[in-house]
Amino acid sequence: MTHLSLVVSKVQAATDLIRRVWLQQADGGPLPGFTAGSHITLTIPGVGIRKYSLVCSDCDEAAMAAPREYQIGVRLEANSEGGSRYVHALNPGDTVVVEPPANNFALVQGAGETVLIGGGIGITPMISMAAELKRQGRPFRLVYAVRSDRDRAFRHELEALCEHRLHIHMDEVAGNVFDMGKLFATLAPDATVYVCGPRPMIKAAMDAGRKLGWPPSRVKFELFFSVKAPEPPPAPKLPEGAFEVVLKSSGKTFLVPPDKSILDVLVEAGVDVLFDCKRGECGVCQVGVIEGVPDHKDVILSDSERAAGKMMQVCISRSKSPKLVLDL
Repeated sequence: MTHLSLVVSKVQAATDLIRRVWLQQADGGPLPGFTAGSHITLTIPGVGIRKYSLVCSDCDEAAMAAPREYQIGVRLEANSEGGSRYVHALNPGDTVVVEPPANNFALVQGAGETVLIGGGIGITPMISMAAELKRQGRPFRLVYAVRSDRDRAFRHELEALCEHRLHIHMDEVAGNVFDMGKLFATLAPDATVYVCGPRPMIKAAMDAGRKLGWPPSRVKFELFFSVKAPEPPPAPKLPEGAFEVVLKSSGKTFLVPPDKSILDVLVEAGVDVLFDCKRGECGVCQVGVIEGVPDHKDVILSDSERAAGKMMQVCISRSKSPKLVLDL
């Protein structure tokens, strides 16, 4: 998959919790095209990938074929795993890594009415879909369900785009959540429904269609799943009594087994180490310890030097920690 390195050109608050972000090429050149309902995929460092629908209320066919910018709308989630927090922290000039647009939620041709239902931030794909339906002269309506007026985003674009076709439901005003069954009861036999929003809303739409005997193909939905960054592989388990030694100068790592000394392993590997007695009595093989906890076996160091753990005799001493970093 080809990745794009895009620059944040503009950010704007759509509500207290929803931020609009515009992305473009560093040189302002054209971007890969998209169709109504498309999304892009952001790679978020340390988090994974997140998919966000492209928003476009006034794009014509030519502009969508070679756009100069992408726009997304992202809600800051209280239980965010890092994706929405990352987007809300973006500023103009920041660079993001993006996969080109893909579309798993494309409009299909049909003679009947198209009903678009967006719940909360699920409104984002519906905007470009409504614009495309209007451009084609196809009958449609858009239902936008939110908790309260404070949660309404893209207000002016939706009103200008949809006019009388826009129906707003606010839980706070209605005193209840949106009644999906009631809506479906008003739809013609040839209507097609597209829904994007919270899982309960999508399930309610599917259940409503099922109760009316609709084939599954008449209720289309999009639900993005978070994909976490892969966990680093667990460190290999060391054999009983073994430990690792890392040399500061080269960064090389050596496994010291239970039946060999640090000195033996280093000499076998061709590391130039000074030594003499090999019994921990002369101090010739003494080296500095940068990281880790030595297990002193020598008779050279004082009690205070042993407690400090800053030097050791590699001919006989071992390690209490899984790894030692030595000043060699």
